[in-house]
Amino acid sequence: MEARCFRLWKVGILILALMEFSFATLSPSGVNYEVVALMAIKNALHDPYNVLENWDSNSVDPCSWRMVTCSADGFVSALGLPSQSLSGTLSPLIGNLSNLQSVLLQNNAISGPIPVTIGKLEKLQTLDLSNNSFSGQIPASLGDLRNLNYLRLNNNSLTGPFPESLSNIEGLTLVYVLAPFGLRIVFLAAIILMFSWKLVLVMLGICLFTVTSNASL
Repeated sequence: MEARCFRLWKVGILILALMEFSFATLSPSGVNYEVVALMAIKNALHDPYNVLENWDSNSVDPCSWRMVTCSADGFVSALGLPSQSLSGTLSPLIGNLSNLQSVLLQNNAISGPIPVTIGKLEKLQTLDLSNNSFSGQIPASLGDLRNLNYLRLNNNSLTGPFPESLSNIEGLTLVYVLAPFGLRIVFLAAIILMFSWKLVLVMLGICLFTVTSNASL
């Protein structure tokens, strides 16, 4: 009898754990926030090869979707869609995927501005938006990504100043930005001033610079 009660107790704990996980990603109306965000991303993109075909708004668990990776506790941790001939824009709702650690969207034809809401992704470590058609300024909100260590924005149509806020990211070790020729010197000067206290690889167009400080690394 005691053994049976112990087994039932363990089953009860497991059920409670599963319920806690489900409620963590569901709104009061029973909608999964991650599913809503991912579907907004899908709907803003043109997907000629239907690589996002199994992204389903009726699903409550996106972890089985193509190009989506989840953490051990079942939250979306990576979005990997490189080289899929995607066009359209990147939905601002990407900022609601609060457990993202990696976003790989390089080698597509995505246009429009880089969403300011990406700055809400506090766990993000890798952001690669290179070789697309993004335009406008680099959002200053990227400086809020305190865990970011890899940033590639080269081969887009970005304009404006290089955000000083990026100098606040202590672990950022790779910055890859391709600017129009007239802005390369401006970008380079800004980056050297901002990151001169640590090792940073800065690639601007045809040039590769290693920026270091006089202090030991």
